[in-house]
Amino acid sequence: MAGFWGWIDQNWFALLQSVGIVCGLLFTSISIRRDTRARRTTDLLALTERHQELWSELHRRPDLQRLLNKEVDLVSRPVSAAEEEFLKIAFVHFYTGWLLAKSGALLTLETMAADVRVFFELPIPKFVWKQAREGRDAEFVRFVDKCVIERE
Repeated sequence: MAGFWGWIDQNWFALLQSVGIVCGLLFTSISIRRDTRARRTTDLLALTERHQELWSELHRRPDLQRLLNKEVDLVSRPVSAAEEEFLKIAFVHFYTGWLLAKSGALLTLETMAADVRVFFELPIPKFVWKQAREGRDAEFVRFVDKCVIERE
């Protein structure tokens, strides 16, 4: 026992420094974890706000009303510029959600796939997607195409 107290007497400063370093690392770890949770909450709120803005625009504007119709005649009434513009913004919104789901933040890929299936099976989004998919992230294009094919 005298050896232990002798060692403490000679190395008390190094021991104190080591304990301080370990406590600092623990404190940093806890802070990072809390910051990550707070950031995810902020990201979720921002995504929800963008989601509401986007889809409320769809319901506010009469020129976009037929986007959600399952029965549309694209021959007699082709896709309008307003519809195409809105859908391109919606595609970016889906891409952002897909990136978040892929990183494991906020959404799951299964949830994202279900949303993609429902939206991209509609005639107008499906038609515009076939034209707008060129030049987009190839992995995202494969994801959307796979979701749509699974539904058919």
